[in-house]
Amino acid sequence: MDPLAFFITFLRDAALSVGGLSSLPMLRQDLVAPGLVTEKQVIEALAIGRLSTGPTGLFTISLGYFAAGWPGAAVSLVAITLPPLTIVPLAAAVRHLLLSPWAAGIVRGIALSTSGLLVATGLQLVAPDVPIFSVPLWQVALAVVAGVLTIQGRVHPGLLVLAGALIGAAIGVAGGVPL
Repeated sequence: MDPLAFFITFLRDAALSVGGLSSLPMLRQDLVAPGLVTEKQVIEALAIGRLSTGPTGLFTISLGYFAAGWPGAAVSLVAITLPPLTIVPLAAAVRHLLLSPWAAGIVRGIALSTSGLLVATGLQLVAPDVPIFSVPLWQVALAVVAGVLTIQGRVHPGLLVLAGALIGAAIGVAGGVPL
């Protein structure tokens, strides 16, 4: 992929997201389908983004790195930074319009549709090559528990990732349950 197309991909996906992980479904489609990154690299980028300090959307820099090395990381950093830097002065100029009920409805609709996309993408990342019903029950239970703890906000996401890795390793070492 040429650098300009690479930049536009990250810029578009950042501009159409509402922050955090909301660009994940679009980036996954734009980078995995053409073979620039693998599903495993998407998961690694998410883990890096969750364990590192700063905003959760920084996983995109790892994806840029996996797709095109250090130049890809730099291009993705610039591309994901431009939309928020341009929206701040724009929002200040039209602040009175953003406080209306229709604007709140738009934001709520975007948030709900993004949530659905993230759930669908998460399911595809958990079982990329098999039906979701063939995923071992312990993995589904682990995902549900992590989801509940994340929603409650009582446990740091990094600890949840670490706990999931330790549980998976323990079960894998025991050998009794398919991974």
